[in-house]
Amino acid sequence: MVTHNYAERDRDGQVTFYVPLWKRKGITLELYDDYWRNVHGPVCARLPGQYQYWQFHVAHNQGGVFPEIPGVSQTLPEEDQFDGIAELTFKSPEERQIWFQAAAILMDDEHNLFSKAIGYNTSPGNSITYVDGIENGSPNGVVGVEKFHVLLRKADGVSVEEFRQYLKEVFASKISHNPHLLKLRLHLFDEVDNSRPDAAGVSHYEAPERQYQAAFEIAFATRLDMEIFFASVDYQAATKEQAKYVRQISPFPERTAYTFVYDGKMTLAGQRSSTVAELITNIGAVNQLQDDIVELMSKVR
Repeated sequence: MVTHNYAERDRDGQVTFYVPLWKRKGITLELYDDYWRNVHGPVCARLPGQYQYWQFHVAHNQGGVFPEIPGVSQTLPEEDQFDGIAELTFKSPEERQIWFQAAAILMDDEHNLFSKAIGYNTSPGNSITYVDGIENGSPNGVVGVEKFHVLLRKADGVSVEEFRQYLKEVFASKISHNPHLLKLRLHLFDEVDNSRPDAAGVSHYEAPERQYQAAFEIAFATRLDMEIFFASVDYQAATKEQAKYVRQISPFPERTAYTFVYDGKMTLAGQRSSTVAELITNIGAVNQLQDDIVELMSKVR
């Protein structure tokens, strides 16, 4: 049960750049995770314009968690199974454009990690946190809750406006006050810009029929809370007509989450890498947070 709703802390992140990421072949998942959070993440964190920057490391969608709804597919082919999501928020589309213009430096590094990176944008007002009972908004590792990142494809014959209206006014509206729901954050995507060039073996292209039109982040304090939620009247009402609007729902379980920019400032993980931040935190090295050390570690010699 949510004792305090922290949803307001996301309010200033007006627009989002949401990027599902496929690990490249030839490296282990462990190496992929470590390089992404310890090398790529701190580089990205130094680019201008960001308000929040999270890495969500996810497991593949194997099904069997969310209740089956007739007419709504949950199965995915292997080529649609990705391994992580980068979520960056910005205070305005202009701030996001500043980041895009500076982000070319990341393209060479993408080759070390990814085989595919598909970027989805949201327009102002289309990334919404309805409820968030997770106290720590800037995690660095295992969050300790049952959490999923769920991507959706709209049903054929339904307009984007009808699809969005269903997600906001029916789905989110009916479940967001359920006492067993810990977090609900919804993204309504713009159409993918397929003009973004590929980067040294990293595909930025997604065929229109394989694009997603929305995603939501959903969390529960325990697996028991999740099962009670799925059996609730609220969830039944929210999904009663889901097949009319949604043809595909793909839940990816979150393995770990890392934060590199928060409230417009680099976190300790952004400054020093996720692993170093964890070491400093675990040993209680307060001296490492002092301004003189922060300045020293930020200098380029």
